Amino acid sequence: MSTDGENNVYVEVPAHEFEEPKAITTRRILIWVVAIAVVALVSGRLLYHRGYDAKTVPQSLVGEWTSDHPEYSDRYLAFTANSVVFGIGGTSSVKYTVVGLMKVDTEDTDTIVLHFRDIAGTKFQKTMVVDDSGDRLHFASQPAVIWQRYGS
Repeated sequence: MSTDGENNVYVEVPAHEFEEPKAITTRRILIWVVAIAVVALVSGRLLYHRGYDAKTVPQSLVGEWTSDHPEYSDRYLAFTANSVVFGIGGTSSVKYTVVGLMKVDTEDTDTIVLHFRDIAGTKFQKTMVVDDSGDRLHFASQPAVIWQRYGS
């Protein structure tokens, strides 16, 4: 402040006031962490796309399958182009949506890895071995249980 001998007072005001630096808050950190995680998740899904050989069940597998195995006599498999149904005894069954198939060619049989999901979105996979004729198959985890096309 200055006075020039009169009753007037002059106050000098700076053109810009300085702001205090903002402190980094926990909330800001969490927002950035969530944003980075979302970006990483979306880009990861886009970049890492699991390549299936097919998105539908081959026509050669479509239909109903049964087993002569004593423990599976009341069970069945039913394949459609987009789903697989496991008959789990009596009249009960569980239906899954086919996500994709991967074929592994071996010398004497075709091996198919079936990827499917349930209604809740839980993903599963089963490896099936189909014989050359295409009329019999078994799951790799249960080689003793042979499934044949219904009626054959």
